[in-house]
Amino acid sequence: MSPPDLADFAQPEWNDASSVSTALDALAGAHDALSADEAYDRFLWAVGDNHEGTYYPVVLAVLPWLEQLLASGSAWCQRAVMESLIDLGGPFAPAQGHETHEGASVRQALQAFICTLRPRVAPLVESGDARADSAVELLELMDDLAE
Repeated sequence: MSPPDLADFAQPEWNDASSVSTALDALAGAHDALSADEAYDRFLWAVGDNHEGTYYPVVLAVLPWLEQLLASGSAWCQRAVMESLIDLGGPFAPAQGHETHEGASVRQALQAFICTLRPRVAPLVESGDARADSAVELLELMDDLAE
């Protein structure tokens, strides 16, 4: 996939022109526990403030790439993506002043997208590797969001 067009999406002030694409590349390249954790952290900083537990509308621009990584990424890549989605869809919230994008709720759009990933995530529960626990947790989040 070509890099997302981010021109219309608010993002953290510390980002430069390559922050989001570099973070997506890090997710795609995760190959062990350390690289997966580093990619997860880098991604959360590229779409928000990992310490504050917030995200910006730019997160909406990268959702198709996250789905693609879940479909075709390595096991460690998939784990890093799921861990990112668990935080973004659960305890994280939109950054103050960035709750909407083009009139729609960023939180609702993000959470609705997460719920569409069930067919990609459910089979990973049976993987027997690092993805299994993350898949279980993400499915539980999806169930909570559906209530």
